[in-house]
Amino acid sequence: MRTRLQRITLLISRLAMVGLLSLIPLLLAASITKDGTVVIAPVGVIGPDGSICQQMAVVIEPDGTIAAVIPADQADPQLSTFAAPSGAVLTPGLHDLLGSLGASGSLKAGTVLIDEELAAADAFDPTDPDLDRAAIHGVLYTTIAAIPSGVLNGTTATFICQSSIEATSVATGKPFFALSGTVLNSSREPTSRSAMVSIWKGWLNSDDSTPRTPGILYCPDAIDLRQTLSLGWKSLPVLVHSGDARSPVGRLAGRDAMMVVGPFLEGGDPAVVSTAIRAARTGTELAFKGLLGRGPADQLRGSAAIAVAAGLDGDAARRALFSNPARVAGCRGVGVIEPGARADLVLFSSDPLDPGARVLQVWIGGARMRSQAPDHIRQLEGTR
Repeated sequence: MRTRLQRITLLISRLAMVGLLSLIPLLLAASITKDGTVVIAPVGVIGPDGSICQQMAVVIEPDGTIAAVIPADQADPQLSTFAAPSGAVLTPGLHDLLGSLGASGSLKAGTVLIDEELAAADAFDPTDPDLDRAAIHGVLYTTIAAIPSGVLNGTTATFICQSSIEATSVATGKPFFALSGTVLNSSREPTSRSAMVSIWKGWLNSDDSTPRTPGILYCPDAIDLRQTLSLGWKSLPVLVHSGDARSPVGRLAGRDAMMVVGPFLEGGDPAVVSTAIRAARTGTELAFKGLLGRGPADQLRGSAAIAVAAGLDGDAARRALFSNPARVAGCRGVGVIEPGARADLVLFSSDPLDPGARVLQVWIGGARMRSQAPDHIRQLEGTR
């Protein structure tokens, strides 16, 4: 039989264990460390063009920026080195583009058709714990926007996925436009498509002081894209388009176009995927739309895998995952691994286009998260 002292000791140890277990999610999400100047090597590195350069080394400065990207055999052996396992690939952070990650609620334009004052940043909650959970899975940026119910719906906002008292913004925001059925309203103009197109033409051709920055244009359906291309833009905005076989994506050839596509889901509409592939074949650059907050944590990579299976080039798919979302959002120094960029990095066990690749390590601004990501990937799934 246990003595009274033994029973008390056992009880204390059990309570301590319960306390430690309750802290594990917090440790996974927020336990990060600064290591000074660090070399990650040898590792495959995704270049700005989406290709993978093997046997490379990435040098991270103490200020959280990338100092150099060099062949692994040229790295200074005196520096602290994080040894990557064989076959590992280092990427920029994934980007939840135009999803709802970190949004505290819907931001909606009211009765003002051209609302320059609306700011998506006002709806961002930097304390949202889903930001840390997303980072564990390699999603390090989130870009949010207002519901596209007007012609101009304020500006987008892009933040680092790290829960804190103050948000870390990595972009000034882009104008968020819409030419779609979401703009039509029976209680105010425009109430018809012809009236909406007329408003657009009048606004684009007016000489008032309203900014004409191309920005991002929500035009999800085939008719939306057809009417968009009829407006005679001097410089095309980024097009947020799903479409189908009727979408006139062939008219984008030679126009230096960028299109936000997806999200693509297993069992989803194949016409949406084929529209994106047709657009890519015209030279249009793609960026995958986010779904976090409403879908599984691996949704972005899932979109890429589905697109590649449908015929998208692998380099183009990696650009659509990493560098192009940053371009869409107007970010500087993110989405690429190059000197001077933020050291927001994800180490995958293999090519991130491989659905079986796992997140091994994450760095946010040069700070390394101490724990590996969990093997399961559905902890973010749910409905807001």
